[in-house]
Amino acid sequence: MARTPKEPTSTLKLPVRSAVALEMMLSALISLLLVELGRMGGPVGWAFGPLSTLFNWFATFFHEFGHGFFVLVSESTLVDFKLNWDGSGSVTYTVESWRLPITWAGYATPPLVGAVLYWEAHGRGLETQGTLVVLALMIGAVTLWWPKDDAVSTITIAAILVVSLLVVALLCASSIGQRVPVDWVQRILAATLLIEGVRSVWYLLGLGEPSDAASLASLYMLPEFVWVLTWLVWTALCVGITYRLEVIDRRRKLLNPPRKTRTKKK
Repeated sequence: MARTPKEPTSTLKLPVRSAVALEMMLSALISLLLVELGRMGGPVGWAFGPLSTLFNWFATFFHEFGHGFFVLVSESTLVDFKLNWDGSGSVTYTVESWRLPITWAGYATPPLVGAVLYWEAHGRGLETQGTLVVLALMIGAVTLWWPKDDAVSTITIAAILVVSLLVVALLCASSIGQRVPVDWVQRILAATLLIEGVRSVWYLLGLGEPSDAASLASLYMLPEFVWVLTWLVWTALCVGITYRLEVIDRRRKLLNPPRKTRTKKK
C-alpha cells in the first residue's frame, strides 16, 4: 500500500499550510495594529500616524485607480483624479457607458493588488523587485497623465508612494535584504490593502449616504448590502487564492531545494 508523502515543514517547523496561514494572520495583525496606533491621539498617534497615513494613501490610490481604469477602457470620460492629504480621494467622470464595472471596481481593486503583492513577497528575488518597480512606475504614470484639478496634493502624495515602493525594492536587492526580512514590509502593505478593502465597505451598510453601494443600488434595483456582500466575497476569494498559491510555492521549494554546486580547488 502506497504511503502518502509527508507534509514538508516550514516556519517554526510547522506544516506548510499552517505556516502560511500563521504568516498571513500575523501580517494582518501587524497591519491592524499599525493602522489603529496611527489613529490614536498623543505621542503614540504622532509616532505611528505617518505610517498609517501612508498605508491609507495606498488603499485610496488603488480604489480610485480602479474607478479610473474602467472609465478609460469604456466610452466614459475621465475629468479629474484627486488624492487628498487626509487620505481620501475622488475620481470625477462623465458617464457615457455601463456604470456597473466603473462603480464596482473601486472596492475590488485594493484587495486584488494586495493579493498580488502578498504572493510576490516570499523569496521572489528579482520578480518581487520588478513588481514593486512596475507598481511605482504605474502610480507615477497615472498621476502625471490623468487630469488633475489639485495637481500639487495628488502629485506629491503619488511621489511619496513611488519613493516608498522603490526604497523597499532597493532594500530587497541590497545586502540588507539578505539579513533582514524586508519582504515583511511588502506583506504588511499587502495585508493592509486586503484589510482596508473589507473595512472600507462596512461603513456603507445602512447609512443611506452617497456611496458606491448606494449608486449601484439605485441603478440596478438591488439593496446596498448585496453589493457590499459582493465586495466581501471578492476579498475572501483574493485571500483564498493567495493562500493556495503560497502553499503550492512553499511545498515546491521545500521539496525541490536548489542544488549547490561545488567549486573545484586548483
